Amino acid sequence: MHKLTAYLSALFMALAPLTAYAGLIRDAEIESTLRAYANPIFETAGIPADDVRILIVADPTINAFVAGGLNLFVHTGLIRTTKNPGELIGVIAHETGHIAGAHLSQLREKSNRATLGSIIGTLLGAAVMAGGGGKAGGGILMGSQQMAQRDFLGAIRVNESSADQAALGFLDDLDMSATGMLSMFETLRRKEAALPVNKDQYLRSHPLTTERISAMRNHITASEIPEGQVPEGFTVRHARMVAKLVAFTESYETTLNHYPTSDTSVAARYARAIADFKRSNLTAAIAGIDQLIREHPADPFFYDTKGQVLFENGKLADSAKAYAKASTLKPDSALILTDYAKTLIAQDKKSELPRAIALLERSREIDDSYSTTWRELAVAYGKQGRLGLSYEALAEESALKGDYKTVLQHVARARSFAKNEPALGLLLDDLERDAKAQIKRKREADDVF
Repeated sequence: MHKLTAYLSALFMALAPLTAYAGLIRDAEIESTLRAYANPIFETAGIPADDVRILIVADPTINAFVAGGLNLFVHTGLIRTTKNPGELIGVIAHETGHIAGAHLSQLREKSNRATLGSIIGTLLGAAVMAGGGGKAGGGILMGSQQMAQRDFLGAIRVNESSADQAALGFLDDLDMSATGMLSMFETLRRKEAALPVNKDQYLRSHPLTTERISAMRNHITASEIPEGQVPEGFTVRHARMVAKLVAFTESYETTLNHYPTSDTSVAARYARAIADFKRSNLTAAIAGIDQLIREHPADPFFYDTKGQVLFENGKLADSAKAYAKASTLKPDSALILTDYAKTLIAQDKKSELPRAIALLERSREIDDSYSTTWRELAVAYGKQGRLGLSYEALAEESALKGDYKTVLQHVARARSFAKNEPALGLLLDDLERDAKAQIKRKREADDVF
């Protein structure tokens, strides 16, 4: 799965090829699948889909929440628990119900990178504490614990049953069955019943009463939509998404237990190819992916995964070819464009730098929240001697990580080169203003506690 870099070993022990930072993972295929599920729901709810960020939290617990504006967080534990697309779609519809039930005028603006960095910083602190980091994690959250609960984890809790009803309406409008939603909520209800009485109240922020479950059952009974109905292709995409998560986060043996050689489905063969890659069996991994490509030559994500496998094994030229094909088939994927550019930069050829920078700038236009894009831009600009832009890109990356003191350091360095880049001054002014505002906000929160 898209390069899960091992970062939060307390949560997952084998995140090697997915991109993971600050408790989040990035993967082009998984994000595309979640978008296919969520965008129609957002639009049906009257929420512009492009205004909502979907972020995947590297956490095995079953959870999803809305926070920091129009940011929908989905835990990997929730994705892996779902047995079919309808279950995950139901949760997304429910969370959309919370957004639609709130004051959209307060949420309409998409959070900037400084705000997103603050949210990611909170996630990182929580992840360190969950992994036994003790004082380290407490230090990250110290002085902002109530702020985090209020402004971040508290999310938008208007009324759970109202969100349920809104979700059921969205699904009806989209001609999708709510049976998956009911199944997922019944699973959550069973888990809720097992919680200790004195468990943190946040974990009970979605109390699943018998009345709510009954209301869903009654709705489904009265509905004329066939049970389990979802758009064509969703079931296969869902299986592939779950298989990717399993293969990239579990041992080879565990992956084969889930997907034995007797299972010839696309998802199973995909998982086994990734598992072979993880145990450094490049020949078997490439053979498995190539077979999937022969069967599905127009699928960008098989080429994307092949590019990652080859890149991780130092096959840069072949990796670039795979990414080039993936980017042709999926030109709107910021992650694929960035990874293609990264492969070109790694070849250390000056002639490839203009193409790499063009790819990265296009990626940034599509999604400016991918920290790897800014890191690679910093490298590419630096190789060209454009140091002002290089430091500005490093400042952007630091903002995404919530490291605002480093943002100011990079801004100061960039200013000495601003005269060579006419548009650079305004970018630096914005970064400096946002970073100072975040530092002040945290200082005020620390003073309270």
